[in-house]
Amino acid sequence: MSLLFNSRDLAVPARSRVPQHSRAVRQLQIEAAKAHGFGKPRAAALMEALARVLPQAGAVFAAIEEWPCDLASDGVIFRLNAGLHALAMAGESGVLAALYGESAMPPPAALDAALERVLAQRAEALLGWLSHPTQTNEVARVAGLVAALLELGRKDALPCEVLELGASAGLNLNLAHYGVRLGDVTACAAASAVMLAPEWRGRDVPAGPLAITSARGVDLHPLDVSDEEDRRSLQAYVWPGESARAARLDAAIGIALAHPPRVDTGLASAWLLQRFAEPQPAGTRRVVFHSMVLQYASPAEREAIDLAFALAGARAEPDRPLARVSIEWRADRGAVELRIAQWDGAGHRGESRLAALCHPYGEWIDWRGLA
Repeated sequence: MSLLFNSRDLAVPARSRVPQHSRAVRQLQIEAAKAHGFGKPRAAALMEALARVLPQAGAVFAAIEEWPCDLASDGVIFRLNAGLHALAMAGESGVLAALYGESAMPPPAALDAALERVLAQRAEALLGWLSHPTQTNEVARVAGLVAALLELGRKDALPCEVLELGASAGLNLNLAHYGVRLGDVTACAAASAVMLAPEWRGRDVPAGPLAITSARGVDLHPLDVSDEEDRRSLQAYVWPGESARAARLDAAIGIALAHPPRVDTGLASAWLLQRFAEPQPAGTRRVVFHSMVLQYASPAEREAIDLAFALAGARAEPDRPLARVSIEWRADRGAVELRIAQWDGAGHRGESRLAALCHPYGEWIDWRGLA
């Protein structure tokens, strides 16, 4: 997903002195440790191999090492992974194809050699992937949104109008067409080709009716699933060893082809003001959702988004409530938090409350709820 795009000059010298303490290598080591912690050995192997060979990669190494902002917040290593995966899908390297596929894991020496060659020979293509924000659009996070909608309806199960910021290709907007199992509670389309069933921890969510009256999103650079190149871009952002995730993405793309989501092109804060200015039917809850998006937005844009909520929240009424559901990294990037804020002109005035801790890609949810 993308909210903002700050163009960067990625022209770098052909040779760059490797610093004694490389921030690029350090970030790769952090990502490798996280992958090990999440039980993702193929992703960890990729990060470890890159940590060994990237300092000799000339232009690609220099672009990452001299990145003007925070490498983690900008998802720079994630962008590099997508570029490598795209090259693997295009048949650039049999070793990389094996890493991203389901065949035997390449030995470290073979992986290092393949990466050295690709980083040197396909630097221009990889720099292109580094130059724009990620487009993950992980549909598994919809389970967190559905849990939040059920929680919001615990006392008053209103039909919901859903708006998504940073919607990418809009796959999350098809939540009504997915099956969602949250512990003992099943919601939405039980017979769907996309079944979201995260490992459930913590409290139960309330079982109850869930009606989605409309779903609409915005992205500064939306992708179109009817376009083959855009579909391959979405597929490239999957980490190696994520065959189940890749299959889920393909199934979600199939549903989107049958039920095209509505994604507008624009800046999130301006788009929100436009949507908030539109009449909200009585007896409908307006819910704005965003997941793993704010890290890519500038401080000014984040403030503008908050201001849009404050202005709309001040106009909220008990029969026209507003809610904000976010799944974002905590400020220290130590955990992914699902937070819910509500405005209804009565008892709820926009306080953001922690409702759950989540796996970054929705594999588990530790639910706390709002009660």
